[in-house]
Amino acid sequence: MENENMGQSDGKKESRIINGKEKKYRLIIYVLSVALIASVLFSGFQSLYIFKLNSGLEGILSYTRIAERYSGSDTDDTSEQTGAYEPGELPEPWFSLEEAAVIAGSDKKRMSTVEIVKAVSPATVSISVISVDDGKESKLSSGTGFIITADGYIVTNRHVVDIADEAVSTYYVTVMLPDKDKPVKVKIVGSDMQTDIAVLKADTDSELPCVTLGDSDKIQSGELALAIGNAMGSLDNTVTVGVISATGRELVRNGYYVETIQTDAAINPGNSGGPLINSFGEVIGITNAKMLSSTSENLGFAIPINSVKTVIESIINYGKVINRPYLGVSVKYVADDSYFGATGGIYVGEIVKNGPADKAGFKLGDRIIMLDGVEITDSGDIIKVRDSHEVGDTVDFVIERDGEKITLTLTIGDSADY
Repeated sequence: MENENMGQSDGKKESRIINGKEKKYRLIIYVLSVALIASVLFSGFQSLYIFKLNSGLEGILSYTRIAERYSGSDTDDTSEQTGAYEPGELPEPWFSLEEAAVIAGSDKKRMSTVEIVKAVSPATVSISVISVDDGKESKLSSGTGFIITADGYIVTNRHVVDIADEAVSTYYVTVMLPDKDKPVKVKIVGSDMQTDIAVLKADTDSELPCVTLGDSDKIQSGELALAIGNAMGSLDNTVTVGVISATGRELVRNGYYVETIQTDAAINPGNSGGPLINSFGEVIGITNAKMLSSTSENLGFAIPINSVKTVIESIINYGKVINRPYLGVSVKYVADDSYFGATGGIYVGEIVKNGPADKAGFKLGDRIIMLDGVEITDSGDIIKVRDSHEVGDTVDFVIERDGEKITLTLTIGDSADY
């Protein structure tokens, strides 16, 4: 009995030892699991913060402010006027819309919708981007444009033709001219990402019909607005009618403020780059975008023609936009309660090598406090101050670096040089 009891006692003791080991193993597993979960959560929050930080990157390298309208010359030789030029070596501008295009005068009358269509439709063209793959050609995308000069300059949106501008060996652009039975291949003279404008040139021996450019600064809400375009990429010369819903709408695109005209005239895919026309038959805007939402209808937007007249001239003269204020710095917004505990504000996230900011002495991580006497709370403040100045102006930045406030003087550059 004694041996039997001792056996039972030893068994209980062994059982307690085993249970103790199990508890120890369970505790280790529990601790490891908690550590693993904590690590995953930490990585997740860190990734989320970095994502938010990066998504707040707003380029402020340049914007839509450019020089005053250039005076034209009497030459019409375009063979050497467009293309790339070195900074400081730009020739005198030879093209002026005032001289080469039809600009609305004071002697005008209101027209019926039918009269407007008859006047503008012949100068509105369907645009196609053609893909060349292993010798086979196919239409990749479509849009609309309008002829501004009788010798074949055409204005459209950059996004209509950008792929052909970037890969000229794989894609090319055609337009359907009013005096031709088949599409004609055209040259992309140049384009501007910030205003979403592109200029094309069709070689033609005949004099083409062209639109009349109006004054978009004088339009008012409630006025007639008419759009003509290649709806859905196959329904050319589609006419839609509405009103000017609002003027001076500011949209943010790629980190830039873009002023637009809002209209309820239907804007369909394929309309991009087409004319928005007033009751005098004048082009006062370039149809550009439509806001799509399940809770909204008839929210179309167009680029005011006045805001891009100098862009068009610059592209034709130089193949690019010149005299646009440029800082050469990108910034990031950091919230006050950010994970890393940094002071909230606008921080320098990228500096263009040898650009204005680089020459002024900026460093990555500088917090921008003030520009030209204006307190900086978001990147829009910087954009507005920059665009109130001309190329060559000097402005003072107050920045914080390593806890110390420093004043840096920057000379505003020209975006065409970078």
